[in-house]
Amino acid sequence: MRALIYAAFTFWLVLILFTGIGVYRLWTSLLKPLWVNWALLPGTVVSEMAYIFGCLITGGEIRRAKLIDTPRRATSRRASAAGEDDAGTEATPKLKIIGPIIAALVAIVGCGAGILVAHALLGEPVIQEFVTGGGLIPSAVQLPQKLPTGWDALWQQIEQQIHLLRRMAETWGRMNWLNWRVGIFVYLAACLSIRLAPVRRPIRPTLAAVLAIAAVIAVIAAASRSFKGLMKDLWPLLTYIWTSLLFLLVITLLIYGLVLLVRVLVDKSE
Repeated sequence: MRALIYAAFTFWLVLILFTGIGVYRLWTSLLKPLWVNWALLPGTVVSEMAYIFGCLITGGEIRRAKLIDTPRRATSRRASAAGEDDAGTEATPKLKIIGPIIAALVAIVGCGAGILVAHALLGEPVIQEFVTGGGLIPSAVQLPQKLPTGWDALWQQIEQQIHLLRRMAETWGRMNWLNWRVGIFVYLAACLSIRLAPVRRPIRPTLAAVLAIAAVIAVIAAASRSFKGLMKDLWPLLTYIWTSLLFLLVITLLIYGLVLLVRVLVDKSE
């Protein structure tokens, strides 16, 4: 049973990463990347600094470090053709295979730790409202703790995502936004969860890092009795993070579709 929980945890964490990538890329297609990075500043700072630190501990080289991309015109045609400008961070881990995985692992752990700290200090009103605010039992608004093993189970889990989306919309509508903890936690959780993903880095080392995190959690849980309840404690927060990202993705897709429709209508009118 524990193995199923860890497999489900890995699966949902991977989906969170890909959903974060989708949200970020859609936002940067609608707005300038500079604006998006500034809007996600807490997550940008934590993710970039953690990745740089991960490169350093592998003995890698940091040639240029920038938290926010500020592209400038290339000083020559040669630099322009090579794509060289002053934008972004150039950090290269030293170890060929393990190095990128370690750097990605540190970035994920950094953002994950930020989410846990924000949850511990600010998140109780939001998570409590999300889990029990509508009078439903907690298990009705949580992600499944095992992967589907049949066609019917697969569609049941897909149907549950619709209920979670409705739950998120109702939760955000019921929350007391005058409580300063609510707004700050929602903002920080969104920034950190979106920047869990390697929006400007290769995805393969990050997927390997996710598998390493799940394996470490499984080993520690098997060896320590006090660690066994970790998944039970983390699951409401994991459900909230996934549902909030899915909700943002759906809203962004609707806005993106409307923008494309307006562009098509404007082009036809011209």
